[in-house]
Amino acid sequence: MGKSIDRASSHPLAFVRRRRGWSYQELARVVADNARALGVPMAARREKVWRWEHWGVVPEADSQRALARALGVPAERLESHPWPDWLPAHSGVPTGRPWTGAGSLAALAELADDAGADPRGYPLVTGSALAEALAEWRTAVAGRSPRQRPGPPGPVDAVTVHWAQESVTGLRRLEDRLGSGAVRHRVEADLGLVRELLHRGTREPRLRTELFRTAADLAHLGGWVCTDTARHGPAQRFFLTGLRLAHTAGDRPLAANLLAGLSLQAALAGRPSDALAAADAAREAASGRTCARVRSMVATRRARSHALLGDERACRRALEEARRLLDRAEARSGNDPAWIYYFDESELAGQAGSALLDLGLPAEAAPLLESARAVRAAEFPRDRAVYAARAAVAHARCGNRARAGALAEEAARTALNCVSPGATAALEQARAALDEAAALSGGGAPLVTP
Repeated sequence: MGKSIDRASSHPLAFVRRRRGWSYQELARVVADNARALGVPMAARREKVWRWEHWGVVPEADSQRALARALGVPAERLESHPWPDWLPAHSGVPTGRPWTGAGSLAALAELADDAGADPRGYPLVTGSALAEALAEWRTAVAGRSPRQRPGPPGPVDAVTVHWAQESVTGLRRLEDRLGSGAVRHRVEADLGLVRELLHRGTREPRLRTELFRTAADLAHLGGWVCTDTARHGPAQRFFLTGLRLAHTAGDRPLAANLLAGLSLQAALAGRPSDALAAADAAREAASGRTCARVRSMVATRRARSHALLGDERACRRALEEARRLLDRAEARSGNDPAWIYYFDESELAGQAGSALLDLGLPAEAAPLLESARAVRAAEFPRDRAVYAARAAVAHARCGNRARAGALAEEAARTALNCVSPGATAALEQARAALDEAAALSGGGAPLVTP
């Protein structure tokens, strides 16, 4: 029989096994061996490990100490974190690393090494664990910026760094046109490349900072790609590691973008409280001199979070703030970071319509979503498909089946031009809304897609 290491499980222990290549029996043997080294006789029983991972059984104290010994986890962590929080897999971001250049390099190395790993292996960071990760970032921001040790002098010059930066911009544009599935592996490869450039070194500190910024930008794109493909554990790992990289680069707007991405990921994963916590942190990061367009985008993330929590008043306040800030941005353009190019009038309309739809206000949402889908530029086929599908849902819930069917057909045609599980999921929601509307009206022709 082959190793039983591939049975799906979201338990943090599953990540430990997969990363080490251990079967259940092999992990049981590791625990037993380390227990004997601690002076505790123990049998290597496979079913015991299975119960820990699949039945929620808490290992006895001796087994936990033995496993911690095998994994190199300090004994004090077992005392401060209950099972399974102390396992190395519990957080989507490396823990215990300083918020310095060296800590960021170590985090980037782990992200680059693991980016293509089995997405089931990364447990979600939720609730108190997410709050702890955000608090760690806040502590780093509030403290005096640590003096960064200079990197190794090396051959990386300004032209090389420029090419790396331009590559990220190009990847973002390709993802807009082709969908997340088309660029996923390229993002992972480019992360490895930037890591290699940092390892080789540069004689100019400014270029080293730019490389950290480029790595953070790539991490954001990687987080979005994972979000769109419903790989939520890896998405958090990208966003939270990118947050550390952006801090090292001293780039607060990019930190806000990463936190906003983390908020949208949580919203799409059905965790509105976590989405609001990340959106509030994004607002903090975007305070000060951050451009109005970035702050407007962050406000839409707060609006989506409030909508999912059913707080209409807070949602409308956030949408009004987003409107005011975007008006200001349009009047004073010129200092926007390159990565915010996608956020314009059509995107604000789409996000506002999505929030109102989540609030259960389809009549208000429908015209905004129709506008977003109509005005969105042709180079954003995935966005056009998603907003057309959501507009179809809004019309179906208003009882306008004919218009809903036409929009769903349009969404299906547009989605053919990109590889986006997110667009596919939106289309499935439109079909479900049409089916529900048909059932309420006593039947009718089913949705026909090309």
